[in-house]
Amino acid sequence: MSETVQPPSPALLTALLEAERALGRLAEVAQDPTRRRRLWADAARRESCAAARLDGVAVDPADFLVATIGTDLVPTAGRGAAQSVRALWQGALFTQGVIAAPSRRVENTRAPFPSSGAAADAWRAVAELEAGADTRFSFPPDDEDGDAAPLMDDAPPAWTLGWSEALWRCLQAEVSGRDPGRLAFSADREAEAATLLKRLDQAGDQPALLGGVGMLAELLRPAPDLRIPGWAVPSARLMGTLAVARCCRVPTVWLPMSVSLHADRTTAGLAARGREEGWRIWLADTVAETARRERERALSLDRNAEGWQQRVGAKRRNSRTPDLLDLLFEEPALTVRRVQKRLGSTFRGAQLLVDELLEAGILREATNRALDRVFIAVDLVP
Repeated sequence: MSETVQPPSPALLTALLEAERALGRLAEVAQDPTRRRRLWADAARRESCAAARLDGVAVDPADFLVATIGTDLVPTAGRGAAQSVRALWQGALFTQGVIAAPSRRVENTRAPFPSSGAAADAWRAVAELEAGADTRFSFPPDDEDGDAAPLMDDAPPAWTLGWSEALWRCLQAEVSGRDPGRLAFSADREAEAATLLKRLDQAGDQPALLGGVGMLAELLRPAPDLRIPGWAVPSARLMGTLAVARCCRVPTVWLPMSVSLHADRTTAGLAARGREEGWRIWLADTVAETARRERERALSLDRNAEGWQQRVGAKRRNSRTPDLLDLLFEEPALTVRRVQKRLGSTFRGAQLLVDELLEAGILREATNRALDRVFIAVDLVP
């Protein structure tokens, strides 16, 4: 006899309805491609910093932004923390579909993982329909003159075991000290990941936001109430950014849930240790609050763009200043050579553009170096 499913309480239904309204308003704002691109890039940086803080990492946001250019540019004292956050940032970009996982060595390839169940097959079909053209990019290289990356693996469908391993490999590529091309799940980790995916399949069977909150309940429990192995905690948090969007079919939404968990971690711990219903109500309320905050952040980034334009004033028609201002939303840390490469300008022209934004107070120098100076956008520090 199948287990009887208890209907949601009135309190949970009220919280779900409020979260649904907030998600709808966020999805509407994020329909604009430029606004969504800015918001997602900003959210990935904020999510990675918050997730690192949840693990006790002392994050210096400026050091992290410098690390997005290259960890060797970060002062030695802060390099380890910046490297940890950079790894989480790359994992966030992978979940957004912006970058691919590190490629495997040819000798380390193996057959694709099977899905973890019927529900995962459904997720795969939805993911393929939503993905459309493949717009992924490889990791931005630290060394711009480095060798070309090896051949990439085919992207595994989302919410399958292969996708989970690819996400784990993204996170490990920066911090393990091992060749990422040779990283692979051990038999134990493969079994643990499959068990987690099965639980997520079952939770996601519930309709719409009820399923999304159910998946969050499995993924985001804070210590000491974790129901997943320690190695999977960073991956689970990043999977949580996608859970609501998957279940509610709102592909324009990417919720940085770790930001809310860190801001209210004491209440989150109390809710997780209480009744299961109370934990889900707290999560539904948090989804609503996160969606409202992300909507306001999207509009705030619009205001930043307008304010920057006013600060630099009217420029001659052939100026590349507007292009650089637009680039900052995706790359708020840059060097003169990086600007030169991204805009296809001369080194002198790139230097003049950077000087102009320094004078306007949009950029500030984040390193005390004679060469390879890094500049960061003041308004975009996470």
